Amino acid sequence: MALERENILTLIGSRRYHSCILTTFSFDFYFFEMKAMKWLRSCGVRNVNVFIDGHYYSELMQQATGEEMQLTAGYSLYPVFQKSIFHPKIWMLFGDKEGLLIVGSGNLTSSGNGNNDEIWGAFHFDIRSPENAPIFSSAWNYLSMLSSTVKGQMNEKTTRWIVEHSKWLNELPKVKPFQFSQTSQKEKVAFLFNSETSSIWEELLKHISNEKVIEITSISPFYDSKGKVLQELKSFFPKAEINVVLDESGFIPSLMEVNKTFTFYDWRDAGVSKVQYAKSEYAKSKLHGKIIHFKTKNGKEFCLFGSANVTPEGIGLAGKNSNAEISLLIQSENGGLLNGLGIKLKIGNSKKLSDFAVKNNKSIYETVIKNNKFKVQLLSAELIYDELTLHTNGNFTEQFQVIFFDRQNRYLHSQIFPKFEQELKLRLNLELGTFQYVQLANNEGEVISNKLLISDYFLLAKTHPNPKTEDIERIYSEIQNGELSKVLDLLHYAIIDETENEEGTSILHKNKNTDAKRDGNKEPEKLYDLSSYRPIEHSAYEKSLLLSSLSLRVLDVLKFIHSKALSTNRQADISIDEQEENLGNINGNEENEVKTVRNLSFALLKSERRKLVSYFDNLFNNQQAILYGDNRPKAYKPTLTDLTKYLIALELMFEYGGKAEKYDEQDKQHFFSYLPFADNYDSDNVKGCCLNLVGDFLMLAKTGFKEYEFDYTKKKVEELKDDAFVNTVVCLVNNRWKDDELHYFFSMMLNTLHYLGWKNVDDFNNNIEELKTKINYRISQLKQRANGLEQNLELFDKKVCPAFEKVIQQLADKNFDTSAVQGQIIYKSPWGYSYVHSVSKTNDFTLIRPGFMWDDDKEDYIKHSPDEIYLPVKLLSFICINL
Repeated sequence: MALERENILTLIGSRRYHSCILTTFSFDFYFFEMKAMKWLRSCGVRNVNVFIDGHYYSELMQQATGEEMQLTAGYSLYPVFQKSIFHPKIWMLFGDKEGLLIVGSGNLTSSGNGNNDEIWGAFHFDIRSPENAPIFSSAWNYLSMLSSTVKGQMNEKTTRWIVEHSKWLNELPKVKPFQFSQTSQKEKVAFLFNSETSSIWEELLKHISNEKVIEITSISPFYDSKGKVLQELKSFFPKAEINVVLDESGFIPSLMEVNKTFTFYDWRDAGVSKVQYAKSEYAKSKLHGKIIHFKTKNGKEFCLFGSANVTPEGIGLAGKNSNAEISLLIQSENGGLLNGLGIKLKIGNSKKLSDFAVKNNKSIYETVIKNNKFKVQLLSAELIYDELTLHTNGNFTEQFQVIFFDRQNRYLHSQIFPKFEQELKLRLNLELGTFQYVQLANNEGEVISNKLLISDYFLLAKTHPNPKTEDIERIYSEIQNGELSKVLDLLHYAIIDETENEEGTSILHKNKNTDAKRDGNKEPEKLYDLSSYRPIEHSAYEKSLLLSSLSLRVLDVLKFIHSKALSTNRQADISIDEQEENLGNINGNEENEVKTVRNLSFALLKSERRKLVSYFDNLFNNQQAILYGDNRPKAYKPTLTDLTKYLIALELMFEYGGKAEKYDEQDKQHFFSYLPFADNYDSDNVKGCCLNLVGDFLMLAKTGFKEYEFDYTKKKVEELKDDAFVNTVVCLVNNRWKDDELHYFFSMMLNTLHYLGWKNVDDFNNNIEELKTKINYRISQLKQRANGLEQNLELFDKKVCPAFEKVIQQLADKNFDTSAVQGQIIYKSPWGYSYVHSVSKTNDFTLIRPGFMWDDDKEDYIKHSPDEIYLPVKLLSFICINL
């Protein structure tokens, strides 16, 4: 144990822990998300839970910027309200066979994990070497007691989720509270905390009151003005000399009675601190560690350290008004604890108490608690699609209103409730905007509760430490941290996604019988935990479908890659007790830190392209099997999963189409293309993917899409259809079409408008300009553009759209044609828009359109059925398109 300027995040080993519980008084969203969360994620810690002082959380929400939980989301933040403040600093991490316990003085802020002078004690547990099991048992008992009062999803996240995947917790020895236990370092340690029945002070005295203490050293940034704790120490240990180490940036016991028992020191003169302050980068560092050290006559030493300041509220002399605190008491038979910490006090460096400058700092009560005391305490706000569940504490006997705020912390909406209940459920209209914060007020608008961030229930459910989802979440985390090439490793999960498991949808999975008929009502595999979810209405299957869909998860990742960079503006700090100043020296994954130069080789590039092409091939084989397979389903309607997989393909085409990488081989530089703009129809180039995948998808869409009952699922399908509409058009225009291929372009464009667009002229005219705006915006995001994009876009605007409008008008008027010639495009249901390859005098048509089967003899998309003998289609009426 040594007081070195070291960041505790570095103690967390990679892939050793899946969950953690952290406690703090103050909190810095920017630091936690940009540094701590990214570090935890990179180490494989998925289930992250933070307990924060409720009053401080409320104060943070008064300064809300809208960027909270935006830089790195997916963690739970739970407010703890007490008569005084919630002040413990504990990190407990849980793995399958091991754990890590860290107890100390630092908050979850840049200073608490950066430049402040903090003290921490770290313990490791492994089922193969369980020497530290007793201290882990004490810490787990404390956290379990804390979690038992938690409402909502975080209750599951901090109890059952952890125990199920860290079964060693059930094997920890039973220990009595506050008792000493042995550690792997051959020292004894006691886990002390303030409670309703005891206090750190009382338990400390039980352990050392019979010892012959000859010297006490108190180190703390904050003392009460009269030095009451120091006077109590003098009273209980009258023969002990008492060294008092102060920092002028904190609170000085300026009004205490001083006698020769007390010797005062400036922290900057205290050994290790003096060495550290000589370094310019630490010149503004402040003392924040809290230590009370006891030396006995026989050489035995005791060291109390943790979150508790040397104040009545911190150490537990204030009774029921004491803070929630955690301290460790170390007993060493051989002594040397302060020397081991590098703290050396020389009498020549001592000062008079009057030498210390006294600052008129306001108390925490005045700056935080006083302004954040409410009749009702909001504890959690969980949004499950459009259902919001509020968990509260307190009471209010009158009619009240629930007020919602958007991401800019502006008023968004309110709902009136006639009766207050501890658990409130309400349905939101998500079309109003983004519901970011919630607060309660009376009918006159007077605030009666703290403001709270609204959490996404299903987003947090994806952090469940289920080994089955560990790889996909790990890859997602790596992508978030800048390793964008990892997206190709996710494609396997989209390929094997059988979430809806209907007839025909399992064909992508090569290891299963591709022709097996499956029960369409079978529940999707529970990859994520939804046990705490209680729906307002019965549509649990469709709701769990949206969470369990691996392909939707992959699509989310691809959309994340294409999203705009997030703002990193910080909110104003609240500098009370916790002294936030500068970010620490930890190397988190900020923008300039995640940019790594990949060491590319030809073998690696080929491997990445193989994954890409494999996805396209599998999707195409699946589409063909549904359309033309021997056991093809009857009247198949594409599902949400089908839509998602198709959109993944389009996103991949945008990401990798025309993309080239440089690599060195035999001292020469070469260029490698993932998905070139080539002129063949295989799945290893943009045009081939476009013709095969887009063509087949549009053929599948001719029967419409699967209908769902749950409103949110309906909205999700409509959202995906709208994305498919825009992205399909962009995919078609971002291609190099030769003159003899333009009929492919025209027929696919017209089928896109027909199957994904509108059925009547009024809808077309009312929406076409908005569609063009979306198309232009999507084009602006393209990373690689094909030659001819502008010309194709003009053809869409000047020829395709007018032609489509004319056709839907003719359909409405039932104005059909009866003759056509080779080279025209015609519309006829159910084949849609097709190119006339040939037509007989008796109107026997041979039609071409991507989506038909490829004919090797005629080398075109000409087979409208899987029959071995091709038969032309007799058409008596249709609509000819003039382009």
